[in-house]
Amino acid sequence: MKLKAAIEIWKHSDTYKEPTAIHWIVWLLENPESPISLAGAIGLDNHDVIHILLDRNMDIRDEAMVIGFTMGNTGNMNKWIKRLFKFCAKWIYPSGYRFDKDDMIEFNRGYEYGSTRPLKNIHLAKFDENEEIEDIRKKFGIELINTK
Repeated sequence: MKLKAAIEIWKHSDTYKEPTAIHWIVWLLENPESPISLAGAIGLDNHDVIHILLDRNMDIRDEAMVIGFTMGNTGNMNKWIKRLFKFCAKWIYPSGYRFDKDDMIEFNRGYEYGSTRPLKNIHLAKFDENEEIEDIRKKFGIELINTK
């Protein structure tokens, strides 16, 4: 399937969140336009593409995997930023965004997987929407690791 078709399906899902529906605390830490965004901050369009490339849905556990992947794959990450994010995701994020113990496991799994990809900063790539998803995965060394 071409990326463009997958994005269309993704954006018409019942659980898709419009940018205006994303809580402001999440925006502060995860949006690259925020003055205090953390390493791995990603625009919504590329965030959606990472979901598609990792074949993850939109529930909290899937969000944890995607965020972990982008943070682990970034070139400017350190343990303090990771700890700060995990603290916020567990204690400060509002209901519907907050990570529980199992979500943290998935975040760590995504972080480790992202850190092992040969190309870094995948979240900043300019994706060709006319390219096949499998070809994009191959280009970035992404294999599906879902446990579903």
